[in-house]
Amino acid sequence: ITKKGESSGGGGGGGLHAEQHYVYHRQLKVGDVLTAEVKPGKSWEKEGRRGGKLLFSETVTEYRDQNGELVITATGVGVRTEKPATSE
Repeated sequence: ITKKGESSGGGGGGGLHAEQHYVYHRQLKVGDVLTAEVKPGKSWEKEGRRGGKLLFSETVTEYRDQNGELVITATGVGVRTEKPATSE
């Protein structure tokens, strides 16, 4: 797999991987050569209980075969807090 593009994780650390979803547009075949392109997806926020807002962001990875046909779409969701959570 060859990767193009970069994930827009937002930096700053302290986040976690919350979800991962895959859509298979067709079955892979022996000999397929895949190229992955990473793109930002949707972003949204929810109110948290201890660390202020929870900031969610998607990263969409499209895997294409040697003919440019879309084979798999992977969507990952990351979440981080607006500020460090307190221990109260």
